[in-house]
Amino acid sequence: MSSRLDLQVRDPRFVGDFVLAATVAVLVGVPYAASGDPLAAAASVILASALVVRRLVPAAALAVGAAGALGQLLTLGQPMVGIVVVPMLVYAAARWGSHVVSRAGLALGLVGAVLGPARWALGVYSSSAALVYFAMGVTGCAGIVLAAYLVGRRRREDVENRRERQLSELERSQLRLAEQEQRAAVAAVDERNRIARELHDIVAHSLSVIVVQAEGGRALASKRPEKGPEVLGTIAETSREALEEMRRMVGLLRSGGAGAEPTSYVPTPGLDDIPDLVRKTSATARLATFGAPPPVSQALGLTAYRIVQEAMTNTLKHAGPAATAQVTLAFTATAVEIEVSDDGRGAAATGDGQGHGLRGMHERVALHGGTLTAGPRPTGGFAVRASLPLAAAPTGPAAPVAWRTR
Repeated sequence: MSSRLDLQVRDPRFVGDFVLAATVAVLVGVPYAASGDPLAAAASVILASALVVRRLVPAAALAVGAAGALGQLLTLGQPMVGIVVVPMLVYAAARWGSHVVSRAGLALGLVGAVLGPARWALGVYSSSAALVYFAMGVTGCAGIVLAAYLVGRRRREDVENRRERQLSELERSQLRLAEQEQRAAVAAVDERNRIARELHDIVAHSLSVIVVQAEGGRALASKRPEKGPEVLGTIAETSREALEEMRRMVGLLRSGGAGAEPTSYVPTPGLDDIPDLVRKTSATARLATFGAPPPVSQALGLTAYRIVQEAMTNTLKHAGPAATAQVTLAFTATAVEIEVSDDGRGAAATGDGQGHGLRGMHERVALHGGTLTAGPRPTGGFAVRASLPLAAAPTGPAAPVAWRTR
């Protein structure tokens, strides 16, 4: 309370109120003091002094003003200049006081609007003119008091409405900020999940290729030593590419961090990289394409590449060492059709193929509004089929594709 009082005392408006109160006190008190009426002078000064705290403590100002006005009413029989303080105090009570104080100010002002004219009418006019003067005085004083109260209430309501609008706008801004932060957090989680899927695809595929090539190289070491450098070269090339892609993914996670080392980037793989992927993955894998590759978005091209990569990885892991794989790509006017099949263990495989990789393929295809099916084939082996609609594809059914191998 003391700090609040100190702040309001330092307010420039308090200085203005003090000057106003002092000026009114001099104007209404000095004439009565000079004429030898100290009681009237004291009452006038008390009434004027209430203006000092009319903003800071409206209830106290109202009480002091009521005491001064009552003193003037008892000591003076005619209207005085200091009466102008009354509507100012009523306005202050309605503007800055509580609802109880504002109503009390209106009530005291209306009581004074009746008692003042009654005192003046009896003290100045004869009984025949007193009633007329009393009625005119009550009407004028009550109108001034009521107008001061209404103006103060209206001003208070305007300020309160403005404050409520500001608070509402602040709450809306905070809600918008919280919503933006939540969307950013969700986007960050989605991005990290996407990067995690990318890392899974890179690591799982590359390590599977390396393992297969290493086992094949060990078998060839005794029978065909001249094939050793080729196998080692494939392992080295696959390892370098996997390392480069992993650096790119980790660089995305570390971007913006202080002291992050510069990261080299490689182009995002797409449809044109699938033939090289099949060639490096397995010597027994075959690729068949139908139609010319259409121009596709980077995201769709990456999805097609990752589907083939994950399906080939599953073939290396689960189909068996003697299995062969067939990759078929068909490009129609409405979609990119992909099939990766093998003649391996199929339903008899130890792993069921329902790990993170297959779920990741479903998520990738769903992002583009496509469909994906994966499961053992009736004739043996395992097949993954995906249909990725083109962005500019019409809404009609896609052209049929005849799946066949060489």
